[in-house]
Amino acid sequence: MTRMDAARSQSDQFIWLSDLRNQAAGGKAHGLKQLMDWQLPCPDGFVILAVNESVPRETLLQFYEQLGAGKVAVRSSALGEDGEHASFAGLYETILDVQGIDHLRSAIEQCAASLRSDRADAYQHDQHIEPATMCVVVQKMVDAAIAGVLFTVDPVSNRYDRLVIDAVEGLGEALVSGEATPDHYEYDASGELVYQELLAETALLSPEQQLLLVSQARTAEQLAGQPLDMEWAIDRQGHLHWVQARPITTLASDLREHDTSLTADDIVTRCNIGEMMPGACCPLTLSVTGRGIEHGMQHMHVAYAGRPAITDDWTQVAISHGQMFINLSGGAVASANVLGVDVESMGQSICGRIVPGLEAPEPRNLFIRALGFARLVGYVLSADRAIAALSADLEQFDIDTTGDSSAIMQAIDSAIPVLNRVYCVHLQSSSTSGFTGGILQSMLARGPGDKALHEAEAARLLAGAKGVESAILVEQLDDIARSIASLPAEQATSFCNAKPEAALAWITENAPQDIQKTYQGFLERHGHRGYRELCVRQPSWSQAPTDLVKTLQTSVKAQLGDNKLDTNAEAVDPATLSAGLRWILPKAHNAIRRREATKSMLVLTTHKLSLAYHRLGQQLVNEGVLNDSDQVFFFSHAELKTLADEAKRQTVNHNTWADIAGRRALALSFQNQLQFDEVCYGYPQPIDNRQQSEEQEGLISGRPVSRGVVEGIARVARSVDEASALQPGEILVAPITDVGWTPYFNLIAGLITDIGSSVSHGAVIAREYGLPAIVNTGAGTRRISTGDLIRLDADQGVVELLNIADVSTAV
Repeated sequence: MTRMDAARSQSDQFIWLSDLRNQAAGGKAHGLKQLMDWQLPCPDGFVILAVNESVPRETLLQFYEQLGAGKVAVRSSALGEDGEHASFAGLYETILDVQGIDHLRSAIEQCAASLRSDRADAYQHDQHIEPATMCVVVQKMVDAAIAGVLFTVDPVSNRYDRLVIDAVEGLGEALVSGEATPDHYEYDASGELVYQELLAETALLSPEQQLLLVSQARTAEQLAGQPLDMEWAIDRQGHLHWVQARPITTLASDLREHDTSLTADDIVTRCNIGEMMPGACCPLTLSVTGRGIEHGMQHMHVAYAGRPAITDDWTQVAISHGQMFINLSGGAVASANVLGVDVESMGQSICGRIVPGLEAPEPRNLFIRALGFARLVGYVLSADRAIAALSADLEQFDIDTTGDSSAIMQAIDSAIPVLNRVYCVHLQSSSTSGFTGGILQSMLARGPGDKALHEAEAARLLAGAKGVESAILVEQLDDIARSIASLPAEQATSFCNAKPEAALAWITENAPQDIQKTYQGFLERHGHRGYRELCVRQPSWSQAPTDLVKTLQTSVKAQLGDNKLDTNAEAVDPATLSAGLRWILPKAHNAIRRREATKSMLVLTTHKLSLAYHRLGQQLVNEGVLNDSDQVFFFSHAELKTLADEAKRQTVNHNTWADIAGRRALALSFQNQLQFDEVCYGYPQPIDNRQQSEEQEGLISGRPVSRGVVEGIARVARSVDEASALQPGEILVAPITDVGWTPYFNLIAGLITDIGSSVSHGAVIAREYGLPAIVNTGAGTRRISTGDLIRLDADQGVVELLNIADVSTAV
């Protein structure tokens, strides 16, 4: 756009868009001025400042004539509109195809009047915004052949790596008003079209037009320094015009804000780590738990795999979209330095199968690898000593949470090395389980039968390990449920039907003394456990006992029903085993006991840290630094040190910290909706269900971890809250299960999970209960629906869909 300054009319109330500086002209006007400053094509126009009931006719005529006296668009531009925190989108008038001075004056008056409309008043009241002042933009009208909107961040999924274009024929107002269905295009950060929905066989926008929109919008976003909501039009000559640009309001923080660095060659997986930490995590958990796992895995490689030292790099754990992954490529480095360690067995151990594309680095010489193997054996054999020493030290472990926020933060910071040590010992303990399990599997592999049969037989033999902490937990909880169920029917039924808060009050205050005592004893031993128990934000059973009571109520209902399930594992007769199996089996059982014992230590240490962080949050509220104690979990550990230091020096910018916490909390809700393939190549990309081809009805394969065959109704539960709807005899289908799920195991007839391994928590408990179980199906929760009749064959490692439920009747 070009103009001659001398030929332009001048007025205190009227100003050309290109002449705008710091005048109070409203968000829309300044957005258009920005487009011009960014050298993007934008129709010429002028602004009328602080419009009253009417505007001077002569001055308006002069500006209108200099604009060409043709068709114009008249747009409201209220002060405060299109800001970062409130958009006012669609509240004020925009009138198109206006021609002639009388029609123009009428359109301006309509825009001014919309400032006091009922909908505008209601919005300003809800947003706690003072009534605005109305300015009006008059722009040359674009004779649009195609028009639409563009978001540089997908506002629906909150993905900052997606740019979204919607396009319709003619004017874009039909799109904004909802009268027209658009063509829809999505581009990734590299400028590739990754998804589209077209109304017709041919796209409205050519590939060249799409890329032009993407390119110019990316330029605008970079210059604006923030995500933008933009409107555009392509005229009948094929020229692109931008007619609006404003910040996207109500966005969460970037879902990948805390991503760690990966290369295109890295292979990562949610298997195994997804059991420890299902779903997305708050930033504090990522920085504490994620770093703890990384520290422990690096320590393992220092111990036997030739790693020189533990560093601050992320080489074993990857974080993406708020979720944790194991970096298989980082772990594969060990195979170059340790004889007997290979990427195939590593894939089997972590993912339950050989991982295609996972390649070992060039092996070192035989002497170095043999030395690595010797160190590995020493690492495994020294696990008991490490566990004993840790157990003694943890008896003295406590975190002093007295004093101001700075003092509490110092105490927490001093406790982090203790947590890291517990991760080291737990991973050492887990390695013994993997080591002995691998020997057992290799022994069975030399016998008759196929791989599925060998896996099923391994699962049968691993059942029956006594003294497993997580199994003891479930047995004790079952004892409480049986005691309540044995009370007079009216009393037991009343407990089941009571609200959880009332049921909790009954069991702690009015229940028979033996039940109260048993319940309190359970909490003393297991109160640090719960759902997502390695998340520092998630409350434990002792912090949120109503969650525990809900599972008790469900268990008592099952005891009172006529369809109680036999939950006794098949006993293994040692006399039927070979000498080699009789030798390795007790060691494998002991390894399971060790793994579950150190898992409980790890959870207890995390629980104490969680309590300290909760106390820190409350203290920061008391000091007037945070609005809500929960906000503390939306900062990393390092950020909290900075915040506590600022609080001590009284230099905290409350609004900045609160805004960060709020946006990250909103991001977590988006991150928790994302699912990933069990193995990802390069940066993990969320599964786009819109692009998933429909699966053929039939068989779903997985890894059998507890033998048996059962037919029943499926209950898909993606969270422990959803599991509360389980009915006795149903087959539980879940992404993964941790200890928070296992109180429901006395209800179910079988277990299917998307990820997991033979040493997964769910696998261990399923074996103790004699429940058929298959893990690592990859897509069980997507292919199976609640209400489906299925056949779970954990002898062969397959699930058969017998009768697909009608979606309309599925619970």
